[in-house]
Amino acid sequence: MQKYISIRIHTALYVSVFFLSLHYVFVYFANSSILSFIFNLSLPQVLVTYGAASLFSIVTYLWLSSRKISKTKFNLYIFTLLEMVALLLMYIGSRDVHTSLYLSAFAVHHLTTPYILYNLDILFESYTHVEDRGKGRGIYMTMWNTPFVIVPLLLSGLKTDELSVVYIVSFCILMPFIFFIYTYIQEPSVSDRDIPVKSKTTWERIVHFWSDPLDRKSFITQSLLHLYYAVTGVLLPIYLHEYFGFEWDKIGLLLAASLTPFIFFQIPFGSIEDKEHNEKKLFIWGVLIAICFTTLCALVQPGAYDFILLGIFLFLSRVGCSLIEIATEGLFYKHVTERNEFALLTFRAGRLFPYILGLLAVFWL
Repeated sequence: MQKYISIRIHTALYVSVFFLSLHYVFVYFANSSILSFIFNLSLPQVLVTYGAASLFSIVTYLWLSSRKISKTKFNLYIFTLLEMVALLLMYIGSRDVHTSLYLSAFAVHHLTTPYILYNLDILFESYTHVEDRGKGRGIYMTMWNTPFVIVPLLLSGLKTDELSVVYIVSFCILMPFIFFIYTYIQEPSVSDRDIPVKSKTTWERIVHFWSDPLDRKSFITQSLLHLYYAVTGVLLPIYLHEYFGFEWDKIGLLLAASLTPFIFFQIPFGSIEDKEHNEKKLFIWGVLIAICFTTLCALVQPGAYDFILLGIFLFLSRVGCSLIEIATEGLFYKHVTERNEFALLTFRAGRLFPYILGLLAVFWL
């Protein structure tokens, strides 16, 4: 009976992660184009917008980490509702070109999804045995990454001035997400998550996290990887449009093709991790592959074969990224448990730190 409950909860978690990602990716790929082409923000202004929203999110996370632990599912309901309100306001703001309304909602949206993922991490860790976490994270990350392939194909049929509709689509997708969380996932026992924490202040918790070599290396890797994703996810569509003259039909195809490795490789390599514990070897190979083919992407010039070359090089660079991602996730989540809530939150916040670098663009304004 217990095994059946565990399988049911894991299945519900994987499906929930898929819907959460599907809602997120629609907005993720459209935001930078909307800021640039609907609100006519320059590239430095777009970077500052992302940087300010990320700084706001991290400060909020630090404040939340000092609060008393509340129920995980309650957090999911509250922050999902907050995200739905933000999406509606972003739709209204982009449709009516109301800059202040849109930017305020954008800051809230930038905060909510990583915090929702953090709460899903707690649920995942609560119901997963350590020896199965490589394969489990592989399935988890595959479900998260699958929409990154599907959505660009759907967006390729939209013109830039039609992108605002993604906020309504994203709003609707959150409904089945809430349904699966409410119906099929049990709230883990709060007593199981209580731990005697030596550090009491937020600063002491940060110091404790940073003093752990694996936590520190995982955080740095997460931040650098998402710096790469930030450049390719936020700036790549603008670069492809302005430098190569591609419209969203070609941009969507390139983004979809480049992200397929995240679907094909993460489950099998997660299973290999559980058996052979070769996370470091996968990580090194991933870094080498990503650096090599990203460099080749940067060398492509507009011409007859630019679309094909970019597609091949972007695909192969993501093979490297998928290896880095599953190696990092496997190492970190085998090291921590649902009891290490601050470590889980800090690791998730690592995906926002690269965007703070966007604040440096204020010197270009």
